[in-house]
Amino acid sequence: MRKTRFLVLCALLLGCGLIEPDSEVLTLFVGPERVECMGFMFPTTCLQVRFNPEGNWETFDDPIEGFNFEPGFFYELRVRRVSIADPPADASSYRWILLEFVNKIVAQAYAIDSRIVI
Repeated sequence: MRKTRFLVLCALLLGCGLIEPDSEVLTLFVGPERVECMGFMFPTTCLQVRFNPEGNWETFDDPIEGFNFEPGFFYELRVRRVSIADPPADASSYRWILLEFVNKIVAQAYAIDSRIVI
């Protein structure tokens, strides 16, 4: 009986979207400017991101739900990355969801004071 209740509860949580299958929480560092990049068929602009403070910048063209990029700031974000089972050919295989703004630093402050690390 307990096992059945547990399975029903898990099914309800999955159905309501409270538990996402194949997801993980990551820290994402976002650069202060968008850069030119190639979309599926046309040139576009992308965010610059890295997954650790000392990592290399990568272009990132996926939307992050709940995040409104404002140029001129470095961001540190906690995001949930959810795998999409059968994405369309021209779409990402991940859904990105903002969980928390950890830090937001003015880009000029970063350049002036090298001790500020994001």
